[in-house]
Amino acid sequence: MTDLRKRLGREMLEALVEVQERINKLEFEEMLEFLVNQIIKTLKIERCSIFRVSSESEKVRLATGEPKNGHGLGMEFFFKDLEAIREVVESKSYLLIEEPRQDERTMQSRDLIYYKGVNALLFIPLVVRNEVAGVIVLDATGEKKTFSQEDLYFCLILSNLVSLLLERDLAHQEKDERKTLAVLGQAAAEAAHRMRNPLVPIGGFARRLAKQLQEPEHKKYAEIIVREAERLESILDSLLKFSKQKKANVVLSDLNGIIREAERIIIEGLIKGKSIITELKLDPEIPLLLLDPMEIRDVFLDILRNAVEAMEATEKGGMISIRSEKKKNKVKISISNTGGCIDEEIIDHILDPFFTTKPGGSGLGLASVIRTLDAYGGELKVVNDAQARQATFVIKLPYS
Repeated sequence: MTDLRKRLGREMLEALVEVQERINKLEFEEMLEFLVNQIIKTLKIERCSIFRVSSESEKVRLATGEPKNGHGLGMEFFFKDLEAIREVVESKSYLLIEEPRQDERTMQSRDLIYYKGVNALLFIPLVVRNEVAGVIVLDATGEKKTFSQEDLYFCLILSNLVSLLLERDLAHQEKDERKTLAVLGQAAAEAAHRMRNPLVPIGGFARRLAKQLQEPEHKKYAEIIVREAERLESILDSLLKFSKQKKANVVLSDLNGIIREAERIIIEGLIKGKSIITELKLDPEIPLLLLDPMEIRDVFLDILRNAVEAMEATEKGGMISIRSEKKKNKVKISISNTGGCIDEEIIDHILDPFFTTKPGGSGLGLASVIRTLDAYGGELKVVNDAQARQATFVIKLPYS
């Protein structure tokens, strides 16, 4: 505390204490607004905003800002159009621009800088799990010509505090999700085994009846029973797949080879003769990964099937693009399709167990993908690209 008192004035210390006390009691969006207001009040500035960052789509969204009528809240921008923010995201470090009217990194915002009389800009990253989740942007206007070392130190402490809380909340959320998936897996396995015992003879006798019955209407009823029994068997297979223990046969595996095999299966089994093409851009530098190749192949197959179904729904065909690349200590696999974006109302739920928009679907395909990737310390995200009118499934797998 002695060191803090040397670097920060009493008002800044009190502001940090208030943030720490209030931040746990606020919803996320409320927390962002509270931070902006605290920064403006403490540093005695007029303009401040927070951008949410999506590194997967290389876009940022203006989440909140003051004054509200001076910001395009909710607007999205590409990294390439905001050079300063792109630099902060890549460096994971703050950036102070003291000549914004001449600096090349503010070229896209030059009109706004002149109109608002911005003398200096300070960019502070919010880093969660070594990734930039947001960027705080502060404007020095009017009599405030730049930001002092004390201002900078206050903002860095504030950002570290918020980042730690976000990381903690994310860890709690993931822990709860893993518990939920484990319980669901056990329940699914029990239900599937109990249902399969009576279902097998129902399907078998219905098939025998369908062959023996002569009356067309009776034969039709028996065929309906057969068809519905087969549909139930398919759902039970999904339940058993969802509940199956992961990492059964782990070996050093060629990830690009697994991707190529999954693509070949999809081409021969689902898109042969259709106006759908695939494109592979695979990084040859990806190392061998310790995993079960059949499980990871099934992950790619489930996502590729979804891509094919999305494009079939448009009746226009299109392209599935599969890209692999090495990113520091992770391998990133992006699977995009030109079947259009996923509706915003459902994009946050499509990875939830038992959520489905498909008639007769079990809602367990992507949930099984999540369980498999989780066993390897991996993750799956779904990103919309409105400009390209496509959805991208992004898989990350760690390697050592």
